[in-house]
Amino acid sequence: MNDHDTALITRVLAPRLRTFEAVARTEHITRAAEELGVPQPTVSRSLARLQEELGVVLVERTGRGVRLTRAGAVLLPHARRALNALAAGGREVAEATATTVTLAFLPTLGAEVVPALIRGFRQRYPEARFTLFQDVWAASVGRLREGSVDVALTSPLPGEPDLEEHMLHRQPLRLVVPDSHPLAQRDRVGFTVVATEPLIALKHGRGLRHLTDELCHRAGFEPQVAFEGDETHTVRGLVAAGLGVAVLPAHPHGLLPGTAELAIDTPGAHRTIGLVRRIGQTETPAVAAFRSFVINEGPRLLAEGLG
Repeated sequence: MNDHDTALITRVLAPRLRTFEAVARTEHITRAAEELGVPQPTVSRSLARLQEELGVVLVERTGRGVRLTRAGAVLLPHARRALNALAAGGREVAEATATTVTLAFLPTLGAEVVPALIRGFRQRYPEARFTLFQDVWAASVGRLREGSVDVALTSPLPGEPDLEEHMLHRQPLRLVVPDSHPLAQRDRVGFTVVATEPLIALKHGRGLRHLTDELCHRAGFEPQVAFEGDETHTVRGLVAAGLGVAVLPAHPHGLLPGTAELAIDTPGAHRTIGLVRRIGQTETPAVAAFRSFVINEGPRLLAEGLG
């Protein structure tokens, strides 16, 4: 079945089959219209179009009522099975979406934070199901705009008028340098030191890259990007190899061998992680409960998972 056939069944054929079934059961156009809650001419037109599309006569008049033709009697059980299958599918969809939360989240939150949130939520709501999208910042925000996810855990917060944000955690950024670098002996540095260093950065579209570019812009320089990576592990490894410096959150499990981390003594040198949803979207009870849980428990779990 192609897309055109599916659209025909869902938009056109299913309503006409419901009309046909009601007429066959009541054996009366007016009573069928009353049962369906539509005007009598609507029932007559729907039935006529179904007969025209199938190329057969399905009912014939008998005084004030109607009765099935041989073709109508053959079609009726198939129509009922089709309508029952559609109703069952609708019930399954309703049940699934009532307990399902569709969540987008950053790759840097996937190892500990998101599993902790889901585990904690399912202890309270064991019937909850999740559809997950691990996406970079730009893609997560895009999913929110188009409505393909219920909520997103992301950083930085997008600051768009159609999106509602709840700040959960503020994580300081660090300058990561090779442990042999002259700066490695210092505890703190101003961000301007990055202007003279080769920078190992994440690719565009990542939240950390967006923050790094903003810090460079505010400091008045263009970064000397030596390499762009897909994820933070690669960036740290290349710093350890001596290829440059990087701006990253503190490593949650201690320093990577071969690196040192310095506090950045510059306003705005942090990333704000929050929960975001689209304003005006319809929320199921499961989504509303998960959003409330994250707003209440997320700050603690993020602090424990990210430091």
